[in-house]
Amino acid sequence: MAAKSLVRSWLAWIGAAVWCLAPAGAYWLLSERSQAVSFDEPVAVDGEVRSNDGGSIRDVELVLTWRSPTALVAPDWTGLVQEVVAEPGGLLSSGDVVARVAGVDRMACASAYPMEGTVASKDKGQDVEVLQQCLTLFGYDLSADKGAYGKATERAVEEWSRKTGALSQNGTVFEAAWLVYLPEESYPLASVDLKVAAPAPPAGTPMATAKPSLSRAVVASADGPHKSGALDEDGEAEGPAREVAPEELVTAEEDESLLIGSVTLGLTEDRTEVAPDSLAVLSAEVAANAASVSASLRRTGGVGEFLVPAAAVVATSGGTTCVLRVDGNALEPVAVKVVGEVSGNSIITGALSPGERVRIAPAAGDRRC
Repeated sequence: MAAKSLVRSWLAWIGAAVWCLAPAGAYWLLSERSQAVSFDEPVAVDGEVRSNDGGSIRDVELVLTWRSPTALVAPDWTGLVQEVVAEPGGLLSSGDVVARVAGVDRMACASAYPMEGTVASKDKGQDVEVLQQCLTLFGYDLSADKGAYGKATERAVEEWSRKTGALSQNGTVFEAAWLVYLPEESYPLASVDLKVAAPAPPAGTPMATAKPSLSRAVVASADGPHKSGALDEDGEAEGPAREVAPEELVTAEEDESLLIGSVTLGLTEDRTEVAPDSLAVLSAEVAANAASVSASLRRTGGVGEFLVPAAAVVATSGGTTCVLRVDGNALEPVAVKVVGEVSGNSIITGALSPGERVRIAPAAGDRRC
């Protein structure tokens, strides 16, 4: 019994020793292992400075205002329609023939107001001014007459009349019915209601209708909640055009061009809207009555411009910007100006050279300009 008691006593002591020494051994083992493991420092990433040969692109939105379409009405015609030249889907401009009626090519002219009656040599007044405006649009030089039906106007009328078949026994008397009044230049035709061999429609009868046309297109931020003067399903204005908020307006730089797809559009003098003479071109590129359309402002690369990864540009709280040029193991701040962005790169100017390296996403302690 004494031997068994002694064995149990020894086992108890051994168990107690293991219980006490095991944690200390585990702690020592972990310490040795932790000293054997090393953690790498963050890897610095650098990018190359490149010349900006491709320019830059800014996405914008054109906020559109549409005008209600106006009908094209028949002048005081007599006789049969012998040929219909104007076609739906076409664009009718000054000098285009609409139809041949009673042997005369009836030519369109966009003027301030329609002619009425007839005008003849030595006449003056509003109808003479309209006639001279139209003949000038047709390519005749009437600068010598200055508002009066003089010799230059007579010669132009005679020549034009021979071309169109309008010359009559009255010689140089010009009849208003020889012209078709266009309410606007570049009239986009939606329908034409003239039939060959049918009598000419009565005066004032709608003979063609226009597609909805743009009256305004404002350059705005691509992110803004824009409003526009859109039309309802019947082609009527839904309400007065809503102005774009001042903070949404975008002004194109002098070296930027406005494009929709591959089509270049002119800009107004203040470079905030599409120029009036480009509205017809824009109308042909967008869906009728659309409230807005995506466009872009593009510029070619300038001298002294560089491309760097956008994450390489450091902006300080004081409003200065720089990049950190890599010089061996040192980082040298170089002041830059950001002039644009393209495809994840910033377009900058500054005292840099192509091929130099700059630090991308520098550590917080290095972000100083």
